[in-house]
Amino acid sequence: MEKHLDQKEPKPMPLEYSFRRILRSIVHNVCDFDLSWRVIISLCVIEVVVFTYIGYIGAVVIGLFFFLLRHQFRIRKDKVLSNTKEMFSRNVLAVNPGLDTKKWHEVASKMNNEFYEQDYWRSRHFFCDGDECHNSFREHILRPSVISAPDVSLEAVKRYSQATNEVYKKFLQDEFPSNPKSLPGNERYGRFMRLISDRGFLKNVRSPLGFTVLKLANDSYSMITIWLLYYNFKDIFGAYESHIKEKYKAVDITQRVKFLATVMHFAPGDDLEKWDRIASHMNWYLRVEGIWTHAHEKFPDGKECLDFYESQFMLLPLKSEDTSYSDLKDIVRETNKVCAPS
Repeated sequence: MEKHLDQKEPKPMPLEYSFRRILRSIVHNVCDFDLSWRVIISLCVIEVVVFTYIGYIGAVVIGLFFFLLRHQFRIRKDKVLSNTKEMFSRNVLAVNPGLDTKKWHEVASKMNNEFYEQDYWRSRHFFCDGDECHNSFREHILRPSVISAPDVSLEAVKRYSQATNEVYKKFLQDEFPSNPKSLPGNERYGRFMRLISDRGFLKNVRSPLGFTVLKLANDSYSMITIWLLYYNFKDIFGAYESHIKEKYKAVDITQRVKFLATVMHFAPGDDLEKWDRIASHMNWYLRVEGIWTHAHEKFPDGKECLDFYESQFMLLPLKSEDTSYSDLKDIVRETNKVCAPS
């Protein structure tokens, strides 16, 4: 039953908390090299000295070296996770975090200590936070084929799937606003305003858009010019697609389960008016949760919301187990029944 809800405003993240999280993330990315602090500081000093006395080219060369170094250690990190699936699964079973972020912080802390004590890692900073630990569990234990998985991993996957279904059922019991379009997160912006609020999009289209404008202002159009214009338009379109994908990437497993519960509640079929209501509800929910905070981060209408469902969920039951969000297959099978054209 739909009821009127108080229009909860999104809670602003305290400045010091934001700064602390950003600083912690930066420090973790440096520590991710799995080197001692003495070596890390030495590398940073070298980079500064090279930039000061040699210039940009030298700094770029050293920066490329750092990138390759980081890539090698990222490969090593994946290897550690591949070799410690049973340990990881035991800790997940012990804490039983489900989709609870705080409990995943606890799992991350346990894993960091065990990796350090058993000489898998040279510091207690393997996982930056619970979110990274959660994503690693999904990537290395949940997604791989269950045929070769140890029993403890199978049990951890089963327990995790049960927790996901429980969260889904809980979301189904939530009260849904009677007029979601009036809630925060549904301010009306033109498509142009939404695009220019995305700095990443502007950065990607700045050069091709400028080139296109200059060429269009020119009266003469040779075959080379037309060919260049074609590829510039392709770059602009590609940037727009990236702009959409980046927005969707921020929506993690919990918010996706909420989305599916909302779809199940409204049972929209191909009715775009109902998809409009789903879009408005999710805009409000994701704004309150602090997931989408900018003008370009929203569903502008029901059509894009329907496109999101079709591209991200509808075909999940037909895909292999080794795919993103394969644990949502059972839920999607149910939501597909109410999303079929009427």
